[in-house]
Amino acid sequence: MKTFNLNQLIMFSPEKPIKKHFINAKGFHAALICLGRGVEIPPHAEGYGVLFTVLDGIGTFSDGNDLKTLGANERLYFKKDEIRGIKAMEDLVVLGIQDRPKEEST
Repeated sequence: MKTFNLNQLIMFSPEKPIKKHFINAKGFHAALICLGRGVEIPPHAEGYGVLFTVLDGIGTFSDGNDLKTLGANERLYFKKDEIRGIKAMEDLVVLGIQDRPKEEST
């Protein structure tokens, strides 16, 4: 068993998101994503699905067409190759669980 203190991973930049991967397991990855107020990750596609859970703060999440505003303990899922973007309305801490296989080492 391994434990993680996510509070130790929280840090903000006024200019860019801070992403801290803390699990890289077969089939999924987990990361803490911190965005300072006004910081955004522009809408883009990714080659994996992801479940986002807001741990603290408020932010808007976009699929390129619709916007959803989420706060603490709210979550949403984006499918593989689906457009996704995030903008922090206030300092925002998000747990991302990525649905993808661990890369093979060569």
